[in-house]
Amino acid sequence: MEHSKLYKLTEQASKKLYESVNDIESLNQWKIQMINLIDEIAQLKLSTSIEINKINNTSLDPTDWLSSRHIAHQMLDSSIEFIQTVRSHPVWQPIPIEVRKSIEQESLPEQGQALSKVCHDALTYIFPYIRGNIHPRFWGWVMGEGTLGGILAEMMVATMNINAGGCTHSAVLVERTVIQWMRQLFDFPKDNNGGIVVNGTSMASIICMATARRQFLINIRQDGIVNGPQLIVYASKEVHICIGKALEVLGFGLKAMHSISVDDNFSIKIDELKKTIENDRKNGLIPFCIIGNAGTVNTGAFDNLIELSTIARKENMWFHVDGAFGGLVILDPERRHLVQGIEQADSLAFDFHKWFHCPYAAGCVLIRNGTHLLSTFSVHQSYLADNERGCAGDKPWFCDLGLELSRPFRALKVWFTLKEHGIIKLGQKISDNCQQAQYLASLLEKYKDFIRILRPITLNIVNFRLEPKELDILNNELIDIFNNELLADIQLSGIAVASTTRIYNQLYIRVCIVSHRCILEDFDIFVDNLLKFSHIRLQNLKQSINSVDQE
Repeated sequence: MEHSKLYKLTEQASKKLYESVNDIESLNQWKIQMINLIDEIAQLKLSTSIEINKINNTSLDPTDWLSSRHIAHQMLDSSIEFIQTVRSHPVWQPIPIEVRKSIEQESLPEQGQALSKVCHDALTYIFPYIRGNIHPRFWGWVMGEGTLGGILAEMMVATMNINAGGCTHSAVLVERTVIQWMRQLFDFPKDNNGGIVVNGTSMASIICMATARRQFLINIRQDGIVNGPQLIVYASKEVHICIGKALEVLGFGLKAMHSISVDDNFSIKIDELKKTIENDRKNGLIPFCIIGNAGTVNTGAFDNLIELSTIARKENMWFHVDGAFGGLVILDPERRHLVQGIEQADSLAFDFHKWFHCPYAAGCVLIRNGTHLLSTFSVHQSYLADNERGCAGDKPWFCDLGLELSRPFRALKVWFTLKEHGIIKLGQKISDNCQQAQYLASLLEKYKDFIRILRPITLNIVNFRLEPKELDILNNELIDIFNNELLADIQLSGIAVASTTRIYNQLYIRVCIVSHRCILEDFDIFVDNLLKFSHIRLQNLKQSINSVDQE
């Protein structure tokens, strides 16, 4: 059987030698295919000629390290090439039916395949059909692009394969260093137990809310929340859904969150907040936490964190800041005033995979008083005993500061990014994105007779909607559909990816700029294509109406 496969592969390689190539791209494809064939032939030849290796090597390690090393280098080269040439790829493209079938209908592998074949399948069926957020014209949602350093860090993490839950090893020291750097950045007091790297702000919010809850329900870990007081959380109507999910998971339910209206800048109304807290106390409820937004996901708005921290202290409440999106604006000297008061937070949650451009996924929890975090999550079990001597030292372990016992070494990519680029350059890229938002707004403003821009543009988000005079602009549903379909046209073209949101019960196209690769010309390209596809859509609509009239 192996000899038959070997013969077929050799025959394929022979035919491949005589294939014609027309340009550099086809030559590169030919080279990749030839290398893959040679690698498969080499592995089959090895398996048929040195059977003793199969007997002696019962691990999952390669029988031919030299060939495997070559394949690994090839994959690293392919990854670097993919990023280096990202502008030549569509931002996003639909997954063809045959590719979808190849992935979804593949049967469970019983026997292993050649490493080169697995790599080939990944490059063929997976790499070309990703979400697109490494592209400079991906402006949908809030997603960082990643860096070459991040790729290397993740490769090293996989190599070390450390469980960063505890014990004495380098990963623990790196994570502690990252947490101390973040406490210094946000002007939190020094604390050895006051933070943890998690997979994102959704998980960070759960940890922060659980920590806050225990300060009001001291026996929560033993008694649960049954028959406990009704604790109330306060947040603006612009708060992210991860806060609501955290309250659901922790047993509060969404009714425990009292939503406060926002002003014209989409910031929480302070007077309404004060009045709501006062009324809730009169009704026997227990106000226990205020959520401050440091950059809302819809518009990039900031609550007045100084005012909120003052209210929280006066009312003896926990003050949490959701900085997932905009907290890192503290790195930008021109805009760090937007987060004044963040240093007064009892807890702060934010992401490294947004404006830090770390690979997914990495977020952060900072707790002002680290003993609160430790008392909320620490567990003492005989099989998790520490020891001053040997491997099981360096208490407290990170598994005692959060939910995960099995934890990947997420902190390395953060450490790597900070050391490679530094906070000054990262802050400059944040400033660039905010300036690019203003540039995009200036381009759209030229067509203000049919493009409505939502203001203010506080940060890096531009919300707008086209209201063509050819359509009934008073028909919100019709205008919503037009903008939604127009956005889909642009996405399908591969030119750019933006998203949508609903504000004042109207659909807006939302451009959120979180890219260290995009330049001003990218926005020229976007607006040109926006107008082009709008014109095409209106022309098609006109033709269809005329056809109906003629009938």
